[in-house]
Amino acid sequence: MQCDVLVIGSGILGTVSAYYIKKNNPERDVILVDMLASPGSGNTGRSNGMFRNTFTSLDNQILADNSIDFYLEAQSQGADLGIQKIGYLWLLDEKKASIYEKQIQRMRENGIDVNVYTKTELEKKMNFQPSPASDESLVMGLKPVSEGVFGSKCGRLAPEKLVSFYIDKFVKIGGKTIFNHKVMRIVASALKSLGIEGEPFVWQEWFFSAAETENYSKIYFKDIVVACGAWTNVILEPLGLDFQVKSKKRQIFSIAAKNSGPLIELMNTKGFNELGLLPMVILPVAGIHFKPVVESQEFWVACEDEINREFIDKPGDLSIYNAEEEYFNLNIYPVLKEYFPQFSRPEIKSMWAGLYAYHLPDCIPFVQRESNMVIVGGDSGSGIMKADSLGRIVDAAYRREEYAKLYNGTYYPVERIGTKNRKVEKEEWVI
Repeated sequence: MQCDVLVIGSGILGTVSAYYIKKNNPERDVILVDMLASPGSGNTGRSNGMFRNTFTSLDNQILADNSIDFYLEAQSQGADLGIQKIGYLWLLDEKKASIYEKQIQRMRENGIDVNVYTKTELEKKMNFQPSPASDESLVMGLKPVSEGVFGSKCGRLAPEKLVSFYIDKFVKIGGKTIFNHKVMRIVASALKSLGIEGEPFVWQEWFFSAAETENYSKIYFKDIVVACGAWTNVILEPLGLDFQVKSKKRQIFSIAAKNSGPLIELMNTKGFNELGLLPMVILPVAGIHFKPVVESQEFWVACEDEINREFIDKPGDLSIYNAEEEYFNLNIYPVLKEYFPQFSRPEIKSMWAGLYAYHLPDCIPFVQRESNMVIVGGDSGSGIMKADSLGRIVDAAYRREEYAKLYNGTYYPVERIGTKNRKVEKEEWVI
């Protein structure tokens, strides 16, 4: 099998990249291949499905803001992406409020819509316990909430609908897909082969020529895009390429609200958005956060899960990463019920786990060209939020262009988000 461009990985980043390459290079034969049975069924499908532009890094602000505007416009034109602009509400204690003061001011200066609520204003808007005072809270050292930072251009969407939106557009313009086809390795070849075993040698010019699949068949290509997320190292490290991507297991717990009056009342908190729903709420401790899922009358609860959670260099099959009810009971629940007593007797409906692909230097994604390969990854849990921008940058890198034109007309330097001449600042707001 042969093609002009092979894209490995049908998560959100691979799908968007394949679409923009095909859209802007219609004469090219583009194939999207994945080891799973359908697009977006890996970590994209296990994500929390949230979007925000409230980042401390200017680059993340640009990438997310342009992507969000594209999603909102697409939905306004009839695409069903499951978007609900419920907003993000960061609850901060006094120390964190002081630390983030300058960052919040920078967001405003960069055009990010954020509003700071005092503790008194928050108490008027929603029913919660800003100053936990139980014996348990004292033992845990929980700090009172000092203020809340609200991002209005934030909310939730349906990951499976977003992936389907791009895959449908990709196929409609002639893109091809192959599923249940696991790529085992990428083959490097000598540009001018001498037919000697062991090529390419260090003194030969070389290029990436083929992807060898699980059944030892090969897909030959002229160019390749690697968008493997958590499995980036599995594909690239055997080639001697390292992009400092490490993964961690992250868990989501679905809490039933249907039969709980206090939780239903909390879900329908007015005053933050036009939908009359509680925003995504991030607590002052360990990034514990929860969001309302109104259509199924439940809350999804999660946590940063950093301490005592190992990094994974080369993940196995996703089925081996399971959510742990004991983790919820000992780590999340004790904090959650102190700030929001409505969760005092939670019913866990379901729980699942996925993998965050962290880019360890700065928690900002990268797009880098190596020979005839373009690599995109390291989204650090926010790939959905920045996917449209990243797909456009991948296409620009594929065409060896200096700038990528993002949705709002921003010309973004491709090299800026590369790994060799990188010019970004570390992201501080990662949850």
